[in-house]
Amino acid sequence: MTSEFRDRKADEIVFELRELSRGKRRKLARSLLYKKSKRPSDKDEQVVLLDALRGEEALTDFDRAYALIAASHKICENVNMGVATLWLDRLLEAEAIIRKMPIRFGLRKDRTHLVFSALNIALNLDLMTGGGHHRRLGDWFIEELESLNPKRMTPYLFNTTSNVVKCAGIVMLWRQDNVGNTALLLRRLVSYSIEINNPMHWWIYARFRSPSRIAKVNERAAFGSHCRTVVRLLALERAANESDATARQELLKEAAYLCVAQATEEQREALKTAIG
Repeated sequence: MTSEFRDRKADEIVFELRELSRGKRRKLARSLLYKKSKRPSDKDEQVVLLDALRGEEALTDFDRAYALIAASHKICENVNMGVATLWLDRLLEAEAIIRKMPIRFGLRKDRTHLVFSALNIALNLDLMTGGGHHRRLGDWFIEELESLNPKRMTPYLFNTTSNVVKCAGIVMLWRQDNVGNTALLLRRLVSYSIEINNPMHWWIYARFRSPSRIAKVNERAAFGSHCRTVVRLLALERAANESDATARQELLKEAAYLCVAQATEEQREALKTAIG
């Protein structure tokens, strides 16, 4: 049934969801939420669908928060200025709920990943709209970064660091005095994320999952993301090591250019223009 959704209207999909039992409704709703290939191909229809999933009672609070984040990403990607402020306000209203989420094992169950996903898109929307919430969002980011407990992190921290560094690149535009300590914490965080990403039972992995030749290794999608994370981190470190305040601000702008959302050229240019 889901293969038909690419060319369907969101309202039709929501109607079909309501006709299912609670268990089947949750399964299909989560598939539509976490698998982009299952959603309508039209981006506006995706927003309508994700907006409806925000209120789907068969989903968990965690899932509904992700529906908010995913829809906000689409609004930002489309540079939909007509409703961008509305979605930013919704993210700000959800802050307390998001920050109370528990840390659990699994990328779609982990509070840490959820928090920095929400912060990332909120910072981009605030920048795009000139919302003026950078102080509040900056405080939220600094508090979260400095309070991270390595003992409570999971291997999915490797995925999360991408959003953490991207958030830092935007926040540091207004927190120049924090850039030195922030860059140091980010370096240690990224290093730790690699350390705990390794399988615990590596001998099982080596025996049953590793190819016989390095040429046969398939590059993980997360590796490309990790490479871009390192590039952004190095850009922030260059700014942190610059003693001249004016030169440092220019380097922070260059880092921010790398950290803003840029799924499309229009989105990238809109955010770069907002940075100045």
